[in-house]
Amino acid sequence: MQILPYTADDHDVLAALYADVASRTFAYDHTRHIDASQFNSLVEGEDVWVLRYEGQVAGFMGYCAPEHFLHSLYIDYSHHQRGFGRKAVQFLRDFYGCQHELKVDRINQAALKFYQALGYQDVTAPTDTHQPWQRLRSPE
Repeated sequence: MQILPYTADDHDVLAALYADVASRTFAYDHTRHIDASQFNSLVEGEDVWVLRYEGQVAGFMGYCAPEHFLHSLYIDYSHHQRGFGRKAVQFLRDFYGCQHELKVDRINQAALKFYQALGYQDVTAPTDTHQPWQRLRSPE
């Protein structure tokens, strides 16, 4: 797998991937409208990294470098359970050289289990325990 910086040539494929994966992942939230047109606003101002496998787009990450915050990690469903997510978050730690944080919907048990298996810790502030998400921090 390769992880490369986003280019404008990647836009349409990533927008479609976002719409597909987000629609499936957040199917439990009937109030959330998801479509490809939201991709630009999703990653605006972020470092976007494209995951490629055998010449095809397998996923992408949106990372807020100043805050060291992983805003989005989307892996095409055909590439789930292949270690791409693990490699992606390891890339962030290697490239940026520091810990990062992220938020995961509490109901998204697959994502929570994924990050917990990688050693992420719950750092949700006590004032945010009523929120529908948990804040996680990557291991050192």
